[in-house]
Amino acid sequence: MRVRIRSTRFGASAAALVTAAWLGFSSNCTLAQSEIIDELLDKLRDKGVLSDDEYQALKKAREEERLEQRAERRRQALKAAQDTEKEEKAKQATKVDINPGIRGIQLFGDLRLRYESRAGSSSFAIPGAGGAFDATSDRWRYAARIGIRGDLTDNWFYGLRLDTSTNPRSSWVTFGNNSNATAGGTAPYGKGGDGIQVGQAYLGWRTWPWLTVQAGKMPNPFFTTPMVWDPDINPEGLSEKLSFAVNDKLTLFGNFGQFVYQQFSPNDNSGGLGFASHDGYQFGWQGGVNYKFDEKVSARGAISFYNYSGMSHGTAFNTVPNGFSGPFARGAQNTTVASNLAFHNGTNGLRYFEFPVEVNFPVGPWMGRGFGDLAYNIAASQRAGNGSYASLGDEALAYQVGFALGTNIGLTTNSVLAKKNTWEARAYWQSVQLNSVDPNLTDSDFFEGRTNVEGLFMAFAYAPSDSIIGTVRLGLAHRANSDGPTPGSNPDIPAVQPLTQYKLLQFDLTWKF
Repeated sequence: MRVRIRSTRFGASAAALVTAAWLGFSSNCTLAQSEIIDELLDKLRDKGVLSDDEYQALKKAREEERLEQRAERRRQALKAAQDTEKEEKAKQATKVDINPGIRGIQLFGDLRLRYESRAGSSSFAIPGAGGAFDATSDRWRYAARIGIRGDLTDNWFYGLRLDTSTNPRSSWVTFGNNSNATAGGTAPYGKGGDGIQVGQAYLGWRTWPWLTVQAGKMPNPFFTTPMVWDPDINPEGLSEKLSFAVNDKLTLFGNFGQFVYQQFSPNDNSGGLGFASHDGYQFGWQGGVNYKFDEKVSARGAISFYNYSGMSHGTAFNTVPNGFSGPFARGAQNTTVASNLAFHNGTNGLRYFEFPVEVNFPVGPWMGRGFGDLAYNIAASQRAGNGSYASLGDEALAYQVGFALGTNIGLTTNSVLAKKNTWEARAYWQSVQLNSVDPNLTDSDFFEGRTNVEGLFMAFAYAPSDSIIGTVRLGLAHRANSDGPTPGSNPDIPAVQPLTQYKLLQFDLTWKF
């Protein structure tokens, strides 16, 4: 602070004395030094060197400076205490040492609880059963999936997820089934049926901004629907994903997969070094387009093609009983022997196209989505001729048409994170002819993972809190062609063959993170 001193015969020496004292002591003075300055000011006033106004100005400046010094001391003391607390916490904290090759780690997964009721019936007499056959499966279930994913160095990334259950199309475990003797469990409340399996394990590389390559057991890379691919299936092998933005509205994409469909035994018969000759492969080829009309209106569509290779080595999917050719049994329509039913699930004569599409648009204050899928097997005549009920014709077509409405589209399918008080309602009609798609890949819930079945699916989901989803689903289906079987590899109610009527009711509570 600058203070003007009145000029007197003592003015020069007094001003020098005051200035020296001020500069020498005021910035960081002790209590004794502060008292000396105050006494000096009093004497200068008493001797008339300082007027009353000058004295009061200096006293006021001294008081303001003392307040600033006290505040600074408090700040310094608080900072020292905080630093000490941080040091103590750092000493007590658990150390996590992350390799510098890992750029990021994200924990993800879900825990699901379910009550489920399935009912299937057949209008055909079952040999030895004495009449029509019905089956009902009512059960309480749970499923858990937990994993990590993130970025590595130099545009590499990774994913690892553990799931309950060994079924590739379901991670559900039934309450009370843990004591099943075949599961090696002990009643009550045993753990024999709760096995933890590797659900995903993959590495990826973003080679260029428009190309990503993945290898391992990975999330499905294709834009598709449950009519063709069960959402729980994680294919194994290689995939390539392309994406090219033409402009801010139009994006072109491509997805390709080379998957090891099944490892056969023995896994090689060449006697030499090289690739195994008994692996069965599936190949997927997809090209599509995303178009954004405005902020709330968009559309996506694609054309896909799937074919198979290496499936002619006498495997469980292709061996035919009783001398019949091709992958299918020609047994009577009401055949229930499990060994015969399995042969309807072969991959011979499967080369099919898929055309998934969706359109997103506002509906008043909500969002709507129209969606659908079409599949056509160009080798259906071969599949039918090799044993898949040739008398029915090719049976090559499958289709799905549906609509979703809500504030969080995807909530009913557990494909999005829950936001508090959001909801979705969804419904679709689906019809799958006998030889149209791979019966080993279709959704195992709707409708029982079978072909030659058609029906209606409905669902409603609501999120009462962030990350929590409550869902109710209903499926009502029947046999599409009343003269054919309803093959499929889902184990829930396999003895009902052919499936004349099917009903499914599910209540889910999900924690998704």
